[in-house]
Amino acid sequence: MRLSLVQLLLCWSALGWSGTSCGHILGIFVQVHRSQLLVYTAVARVLLQHGHQLTLITTLPLDSELELDGNLTHILVPWKQSAENANLSKDLFTRLQRTYERLEDAEQLLNEPEWQAFMAHNPTPAYDLLLLGYHFNDHLLGVAAHFNCPVAIITTQQPISFVHSLLGNPEERWYVPQPYDKRQRTGWRALAFGVWEKATELMARRVMRRIYSKHFSPSHYPSFDQMRQRVVLALNNHHMISEGPIAPLLPNMLDIGGICMEQGLKAIDTDIGYTRPFIYFSLGTRFSWHTVPSDFVAIFVEAFAQLPDYDIYWTYDGSNDSVSSISGTHSNIKLSQWWGQQQLLASGQIQLFITHGGKGSLTEALYYGVPMLGLPFLGDQHTNLRRMSRKGWGLYRNPRNLSSASLLTALRELLMVSQYRENIRSSSRLYRDRPLNASALTAYWLEYVMRHDGATHLHNPGRMLNWWQYYLLDVYATIYGCLLAVIIILRHLDGRT
Repeated sequence: MRLSLVQLLLCWSALGWSGTSCGHILGIFVQVHRSQLLVYTAVARVLLQHGHQLTLITTLPLDSELELDGNLTHILVPWKQSAENANLSKDLFTRLQRTYERLEDAEQLLNEPEWQAFMAHNPTPAYDLLLLGYHFNDHLLGVAAHFNCPVAIITTQQPISFVHSLLGNPEERWYVPQPYDKRQRTGWRALAFGVWEKATELMARRVMRRIYSKHFSPSHYPSFDQMRQRVVLALNNHHMISEGPIAPLLPNMLDIGGICMEQGLKAIDTDIGYTRPFIYFSLGTRFSWHTVPSDFVAIFVEAFAQLPDYDIYWTYDGSNDSVSSISGTHSNIKLSQWWGQQQLLASGQIQLFITHGGKGSLTEALYYGVPMLGLPFLGDQHTNLRRMSRKGWGLYRNPRNLSSASLLTALRELLMVSQYRENIRSSSRLYRDRPLNASALTAYWLEYVMRHDGATHLHNPGRMLNWWQYYLLDVYATIYGCLLAVIIILRHLDGRT
């Protein structure tokens, strides 16, 4: 009874503030890594706080850090996509091949009994909105076709080409470097990279179209391309003003970077006891120390041993023997398979964050003003860390040719030169200085979409154009064709005279 009263008051508060009745929202957060799920569940937590009913489908369990309270129905589909490990020896073509294999594997989720039971639910529930955790999964837009509801997506980084295409947002590639461009090109080089990236996007879209057509037959549902045009809102875990690059954005492309910190994720390790300044070292959830040679581990052990005045909190999943050996020999190195990252970054005692450069980790370091040493392995990590270094928030090194000496040199520079800390603290103040925080912005615009029956007036009409129309190729062809015809006619008349 008490919980129902609280939910009623929250719903009344949402009504009074925005004029939006409490909606029933379907959240699909599947085929993702835990770091991405942190962002998605932060958005879900905002909606639950505003009294909305949420049905949530995930392929990862909601542990104590991801726990959600409120009017929630959680459906776990126990499906695990094949691992994408941050292997040190992968080349470009191997990674590209693996990416398309993972796209093909994504279809297996739709054959899981738990998923099919959800889709076969009768009578069909009435959802006011589909909230899709976007990760190259356009085929899941068929769920919105099945339940006949509008779609908003959540992305975990600066918008990429796939997202721009969904929303019809202009891609000014000649001066806006893209997230997956490691060299952050501009000018004609950026356009050339854009052609390659668009080609890979079109090939990926063919795979997603095939999966969509197989499971959401065009004879019963709108086409794949029609459903892509139904996406009305994109919530991006990014803050363009402080992180860059500055780029044109449609009104329905929203930056919600920082929402995880605002939602105050629960800290599990509460008894660490920060008695000394420390360094935090984590290479993310996709990296496993089981897959790297022992001499790579030794590089870090040797360097950390030269910093006895600092404790090292190292996220390490190696063997028990190696844990015992390292911890027993070096008292300042503290190993654990998991540390409460936000808790460590917010502690005030942290001096440096050694990171793989994932977007979530960089966002948290920026929010709390902690300088970084970056060691990128895959995806957008190279790009993220290149930008980080250019802004003076830290340094990055190539882990493939790292040595203990070069690592120690970088660590000492970051610890001794105060400019790195001053730079990121200045950017942190900029990151937090907004007219609305990310949580309030998220709540307002998702309720806006429900309040205005899908808010189709936000759709960019440019999405309805063919690519040659969008880039005015038909107009240019007509103009230059007419000019060429005039030149030919004039030359012909000149020849006759």
